[in-house]
Amino acid sequence: MTDDHTVVGRMVAILDCVVEAAGPLPLAVLTRRTEIPKSTVRRIADDLVRRGMFERTAEGYRPGHRLLHQGLLVTHHHGLSATVQPYLQDLHLRSRGQAAWFATLNNGELVMAGAAFGRQHAAEMARPWFPSVSRIGPQMALFAAGRIEAAERPELVDRIMRGRWAPLTRYSVTDRRRLGALLREARDSGFAHETEQTVLGVSCMAAALRDSSQRLVGILGIAGECNSVEARGVHAGLRRSAELLQRDLRSASAGPESGPWTGPMFDRRTGIGYSWPMMNAPEDAGPMFPR
Repeated sequence: MTDDHTVVGRMVAILDCVVEAAGPLPLAVLTRRTEIPKSTVRRIADDLVRRGMFERTAEGYRPGHRLLHQGLLVTHHHGLSATVQPYLQDLHLRSRGQAAWFATLNNGELVMAGAAFGRQHAAEMARPWFPSVSRIGPQMALFAAGRIEAAERPELVDRIMRGRWAPLTRYSVTDRRRLGALLREARDSGFAHETEQTVLGVSCMAAALRDSSQRLVGILGIAGECNSVEARGVHAGLRRSAELLQRDLRSASAGPESGPWTGPMFDRRTGIGYSWPMMNAPEDAGPMFPR
């Protein structure tokens, strides 16, 4: 984020840097990454420490308990984590340990919001096109998720078809007519499938999730070794999971909102309740573990 010289803008830039970092950030590194004057970074970061948003360690600044709590509350109110995770775990097992993932729309761009995968896929999930394939430009149409995202926006399809894209493997689609047909198929069916077009030895399937107005709200997908992803039953399993998850997400968005204490959220598939405590439990909540 470019320094916009406003207090809020600078605070958000500092928050983003600390939250996205793999570990504590020293003041010098935080200053370099935000391109904000060092004295200003120190003042804002120290103020966030006093307010519980950051913690200051010997190695630098890291997210504080208050920031963690707020993130959990947001997750609770959105309901995505508890609703999506059982489907991801099921697809992960159904595909014999391949990577199952879920992406949701953020300001019109699909961004990875959840995944279930084994250690053998850790490097793959860390590639530049995660968490968002649209950042790589026209090559996004080579990805199953990218096709579904692009197919929803006619102006983006036109831009891709008018431009040029470099193949990622020897199997990547380079013919405009064929790519146009694949984009139309993704738009009409809400499903996309690519084999070794982005990474040799890897296949990917993706299914669109829509709200009650038929607007795209997310994508559920599987990626991994060709033999496992192409195995019998995986294609049908993904489609069925997408249908059920779409129904659950629509139901969750239409249901009454409840607070973490007043009404725990239950996963409709597993029956497991999920709830996160407030910063200060209400006085009438009673003891956590009654005797």
